[in-house]
Amino acid sequence: MWNISLTKADKRKCRELIHFGLERECEKYVKEMQKLASKPIPQAELNEPYREESGFSIEGPWHKRYIALYKKTASFDKHIAQRYDGMTGGHYLDGVLGLYCEGTISDDEIAPLSDEPREFLLKYKKHILEDEQVK
Repeated sequence: MWNISLTKADKRKCRELIHFGLERECEKYVKEMQKLASKPIPQAELNEPYREESGFSIEGPWHKRYIALYKKTASFDKHIAQRYDGMTGGHYLDGVLGLYCEGTISDDEIAPLSDEPREFLLKYKKHILEDEQVK
């Protein structure tokens, strides 16, 4: 997509950054899931009797919690698949760009890249931030 040439060292650094990005996204996700799963359910909800509306049972508090966890997992899985599945050398910079613009990887972490890809990432992120300020 971009006409930026990556050296072998750049490709290796991109793979490393992509690995760190995946690890950080998974860490954040697992911590969010732990928080959601361990959130106390009020005793009043736990003691609610069985009810129906229009012939369908109303979900209990544990089933509601399960559904929330399931939906969050499905959404995260889709995100991870879109971002990381099938990423090859020609798309490494795209992956790093997404992680960098979202703040998952830092300026210091892209510093070892050669001038051309590093400058591209810096300029692109600056452009994105300027566009967000205009909105």
